[in-house]
Amino acid sequence: MLLVFLLLSGAGGVLAAGFAMPAVGVASAITNASAQLFDELPDDFNVLEPSQVSVIKASDGSQIAQFYAENRIVVSLDDIAPSMQNAIVAVEDQRFYQHKGVDPAGIVRAVVSNANGGSQGASTLTQQYVRNVLVEAGLQNDDDAAIAAAKAPTAARKLREIKYALTLEQKYSKQQILEGYLNIASFGPSTYGVEASAQHYFSHSAKDLSIAESALLAGLTNAPGAYDPVQYPDKAKSRMDWVLQKMYEEEFITADEYQAGLDTQIADMLNVTDSVGGCGAAGSAAYFCEYVVGEIENSDIFGDTEAERRQLLLRGGLEITTTLDPAKQKNANDTIQAYVPTGDPSNVKSALVSIEPGTGRILAMAQNTNYGDATGSDPTATQISYSADYLHGGMESNGFQPGSAFKTFALAQWYQEGRSGYTVTNTTPRTFYSSDWTISCDPDLHPEAWAPKNADPSENGRHTVIEDTAMSINVGYAEMLAQMDVCSVTQLAADMGVTKASGDPVDPYPSVVLGGTETTPVSMANAYATFAAHGVYCTPVAIDSIIDADGNEMSTPSASCSQVMSATAADQVTLTLQSVLTSKGTGPGAALSGRPAAGKTGTTDLMDNAWFIGYTPQLATAIWAGHSDGYYAMNHQYIGGRYYATMYGADLPAPMFKTYMDAALAGEPVEAFNQVSLGAGAPTSSNSNNGGQAQQNSAGSHDGDDDSDDED
Repeated sequence: MLLVFLLLSGAGGVLAAGFAMPAVGVASAITNASAQLFDELPDDFNVLEPSQVSVIKASDGSQIAQFYAENRIVVSLDDIAPSMQNAIVAVEDQRFYQHKGVDPAGIVRAVVSNANGGSQGASTLTQQYVRNVLVEAGLQNDDDAAIAAAKAPTAARKLREIKYALTLEQKYSKQQILEGYLNIASFGPSTYGVEASAQHYFSHSAKDLSIAESALLAGLTNAPGAYDPVQYPDKAKSRMDWVLQKMYEEEFITADEYQAGLDTQIADMLNVTDSVGGCGAAGSAAYFCEYVVGEIENSDIFGDTEAERRQLLLRGGLEITTTLDPAKQKNANDTIQAYVPTGDPSNVKSALVSIEPGTGRILAMAQNTNYGDATGSDPTATQISYSADYLHGGMESNGFQPGSAFKTFALAQWYQEGRSGYTVTNTTPRTFYSSDWTISCDPDLHPEAWAPKNADPSENGRHTVIEDTAMSINVGYAEMLAQMDVCSVTQLAADMGVTKASGDPVDPYPSVVLGGTETTPVSMANAYATFAAHGVYCTPVAIDSIIDADGNEMSTPSASCSQVMSATAADQVTLTLQSVLTSKGTGPGAALSGRPAAGKTGTTDLMDNAWFIGYTPQLATAIWAGHSDGYYAMNHQYIGGRYYATMYGADLPAPMFKTYMDAALAGEPVEAFNQVSLGAGAPTSSNSNNGGQAQQNSAGSHDGDDDSDDED
């Protein structure tokens, strides 16, 4: 160290690789720094792991997307071809195996060369490794000052680098230092480390690099952009030949190998594989990918701040296995494209989400837009998910109005209170006044007079709760709500994940029973999955497991499943919702082939939102159709090549549900729903103990359309 310091003090020339400073300035800086600076610098230099690529995978292990701040794959020295190791030593530090981290002879050569008008660096490979590590530490900590200090053309920076290099050589072997350098340095304008660079330029591993390929990569470290063989093949070839010459001079290759390398042309070597980072590479699963990103960025499991969590994703080398079922994802996308294809002239948008009951695992998520920013050629492209909430890439408005699909929460509370599905309600339109409502959570709320209407005069009169559900009779549900506490309904919905964007229960206005609030397809699919799971609610989850760069399993967001309503009441809801899929219900087109299903249609006032949410014991699915830029009608137009005079939940979402579910469940066992009594007053016929059949027999006549006055 003393020898190095004296050389630097006396030479007053080049201090760092690739730049020179006036001799007077250097001498002054050295004098000011003095030997004291060496004593002040810590002896320990902790070699951190360089940033690595994080990979997001589907449940079957297939890759969905990858994330990185630097496209890098860390490998051991054994997995790097000896020719690559030799090439980097030949071109960067011929005395690497002789010096102890700093090369006094190299410093003298650099001083003499630069004093005579040349340009030669004095940094050893170890010093370059130190500089790369310091820069990487600054990047990982988002510390611009540390990055600048690691690159500053100052004597202080050079002295620190020298001290660290000397310390490093005392703690690590030459092989460890070489391995670290080959993994951290840039070997291309968009790749870091030899493995990612070999995969990019040659489409094979660094272990299989030839002599010519090694020379090409080793030549890039000096100026990756300037020597990029894709953009500047002539410059890259000239640089490669120079590296081959150095390898020959250092006796790393024979004369024949040298000549063979010179005869190798750039075009014959390249087999470029571009690696695209982010959700844009995930195809139809891009919006599911965004949901996964949201899970990481919004959970304190992965860091105290969002910035820390983002850094972990971009630099942590995580292996993230998700809940996505590739087969069901394909079925979902195929269904969307068959009914409302991307770029359809109608500009109608559609989204589909599937969730596994009892686990909360999101199995599919698709919509009819391309992921990305809108362009002239693709004006509907967007990064906004129509399925998810704002924290998971969705709309700030927290989704879309669900219409009559919200009635199911009133039905659930009805059964939760021990009431009967055979209770007869007065469904003749009339006015409900403030005094008709119980709103315990907001006793100061006094709703204005409200006069809900039915979709068709045939629905007027007297109908059972089962019939009210099958035909989606608005006034019947208003009367049911008047017999309960509005707050109990909004709280039960919240317990099932249907809330305002803040997470609070929706406002307890009576008209909420007809779906005037906004929610997301994920929330609705998961809420209905709660009925399929006999009243067990699970928070939606998109991640099954995460393995960190060291091979350790990390914690992941939990589904936190819990019983939010009685199993009997949930099963009663299910049997009642089966009536919706009968010929006397609003959604017969959603009935599945050869297996029982339950569900509910939903339509808003002006036919501007249409839904179907349904399920079997194994799978719950929500389908939404509407416009993403505002609420305006979808009826009286062609959508996906089909003309729709009306746009109820039965018209488009229901047949989409059938198409998707038949495909998604093909080959899976047929499972039945639990059979329970729907309460007092059941018919005394032989069908009275068969919930689904009893519902069919008791449902009134209906034309199959959903209600048209779902919000007020």
